[in-house]
Amino acid sequence: MDYVDLKIKKEDKKKKGHLWVKLFFMFVILGLLVGGGVALAKRGANWFDPISVVATVSASNLKETDGRTNLLLLGSDKRSVGTINSELTDTLLLVSIGRVEHDVVLLSLPRDLWVEDPNGYKSKINEVYTNNKLNEADNISGGDAIMQVTEDVLGVPIHYYATINFELFKNVIDILGGIEVNVDRSFVDYYYPVEGKENAPENERYETVAFDKGPQTMDGDRALKYVRSRKGTNGESTDFARSERQQKVIAAVKNKALSLDTLVNPTKIKELYDLYSSQVDTNINFSDVQSFYLLSQQINFDRITSVVLDDRSAADEGGLLYAPTGNELYQGRYVLIPKAGDFSQVHAYVQRYLFSQK
Repeated sequence: MDYVDLKIKKEDKKKKGHLWVKLFFMFVILGLLVGGGVALAKRGANWFDPISVVATVSASNLKETDGRTNLLLLGSDKRSVGTINSELTDTLLLVSIGRVEHDVVLLSLPRDLWVEDPNGYKSKINEVYTNNKLNEADNISGGDAIMQVTEDVLGVPIHYYATINFELFKNVIDILGGIEVNVDRSFVDYYYPVEGKENAPENERYETVAFDKGPQTMDGDRALKYVRSRKGTNGESTDFARSERQQKVIAAVKNKALSLDTLVNPTKIKELYDLYSSQVDTNINFSDVQSFYLLSQQINFDRITSVVLDDRSAADEGGLLYAPTGNELYQGRYVLIPKAGDFSQVHAYVQRYLFSQK
């Protein structure tokens, strides 16, 4: 598969919004950090020597194309409606890591995008993983199917995939014994959504959460509410404020996971790795885990570019999709399809961000 190197004009601005996606990326990396930490610890302290790390990364066996390793991150959302259980990948995120510049481009795909899977079945993209996971007799796994579909949509090879959920977030923090977070200002959110109550009467859908200013220890449930709160008082209802909170939690988790107290605790390490192994569905093998661990040390998480595909933005900012007024061809459902009739414009848009002069 060939890329086309499309230049971005200097006046074009990269979209920096939707920084919450860093949270998902961080927890995949966290699993890789823990797994890599186990492997490296077994081989001796010399593995943590900077020269050794650089040499190992240079000889990494991670898959790449044209100097980029592409990971598809799926946020799994399990729901129960009566006796029916469903699992949708409502968060779909391409994580593209530059192997030379060590830059990261995050690209969010809308869950309502209408696609065709490798078996010829048409559906929304958030259903592809589960549909094929439940029908693996067709000789293609859920992971392989969603990787192939994403390649068709974005025009870039997908080397790896991983699925995670918010339970992983909470469980990791609890195993670590909580994290230390310094809350910048007190706030109250009177409309924090209660999980599983989406269809309940309005007075049952929300709970009130409050945070006091100052340093404090948060368990998994508390930390999740802190980063997900969207309607806090005292200036905490903006995307910028939420992004700042997420950055704090990301740093706190990384510091705690890689602290000496954690790394020398074999019980805690085993629990973390078992959690990663059991709750993350991925095609990343143990050898890849070590390579991701080493590669992650060179990533600057403050310099991540986030872009989107949607039906609201200008065309040069990812607005390459639209919702058709007639839905007879789409099982009577709300969907998004490419304005160009195919994904050629999307391919060009993605490539210009992956290969532009930054």
